[in-house]
Amino acid sequence: MTNDEKLDRLKALISPDTANNDLLMVLLQQSEGIVLNQRYPFGPPSNAKVETRYEHIQLQIAVELFSKMGAEGQTAHNENGINRTYEAADVSPSLLRKILPLVGGVAVYEKSE
Repeated sequence: MTNDEKLDRLKALISPDTANNDLLMVLLQQSEGIVLNQRYPFGPPSNAKVETRYEHIQLQIAVELFSKMGAEGQTAHNENGINRTYEAADVSPSLLRKILPLVGGVAVYEKSE
């Protein structure tokens, strides 16, 4: 999926709310970084991109970041019968658990004499 397609989907997901394209692109970039950091816990390769199977999670994370704007880090909020509590300040752990970390083994070389 291209960035423009992701942008269009993000607009549809946050509807009826609206935001300018610059803000939404920043949220997509942030969510991409979150997915890649979860996928590659020891640092993503320089050419790493969000895999197709994780693009929907990237969009869900972007929506979550958008929804929490102005209330970042909120752990509880009660007003007129509306209760809000966030699992984490950034992204809910339930979304992050959907991303399988990719790690490799460490090669051990013996010194030859």
